[in-house]
Amino acid sequence: MESLPEQAAEPSTLPVSRARKMTRKVEAPALAAVLLARLHPAPWNPRTIKDERFQNLVRSIQADPDFLWRRPILATADGTIYAGNMRYRAAQHLGMATVPAIIEDISEQLAKERALRDNHQWGDWQDDQLGEFVFGLRTDGAELELLGFTEKELAKLLDEVGVGVGDAEDEFAYHEQFGVTVMCKDAGEQERVYDALRGQGYECRVVVV
Repeated sequence: MESLPEQAAEPSTLPVSRARKMTRKVEAPALAAVLLARLHPAPWNPRTIKDERFQNLVRSIQADPDFLWRRPILATADGTIYAGNMRYRAAQHLGMATVPAIIEDISEQLAKERALRDNHQWGDWQDDQLGEFVFGLRTDGAELELLGFTEKELAKLLDEVGVGVGDAEDEFAYHEQFGVTVMCKDAGEQERVYDALRGQGYECRVVVV
């Protein structure tokens, strides 16, 4: 079983002005290498991952295992993971014995709230600038498949800078996809239509506008 090398937790700092306002000392929770056997995914976590992204995550951790010390798993006192379920699964898949984690004695409600904060996408990509950024990394020899994007997403980003468009031999050549938006009168009809289309083999996404 592979274990990650021990590494000291990086100290967190507060602005001086804010630190002076604090009325009591708050100790940061300890970051440590924790046995996988002590941890388990939260049964209430609605987060999932597609196989392509999971394999991408596994390869990413293999390429840069020290990054886990910068994005540790977060868990409650009984080992319930509320942030980092997919990293935990990837570590299991890789046969790791330990993972960097922070374990805190917090309530289930706070754990659920933090899980949503951890998974929420607060910002938005600017696709044209992101495309140039990714293209620059590719030019410098970076392995783009280790950065968290699917092949389709990479193809679209590179298309923003005119790379790989229409080139059948380019591994990131973009292929168009076609879909239909169905407007439903209420949530009940939406659910029925979704189930019917899924039953016919269509890939569907539920949205509310």
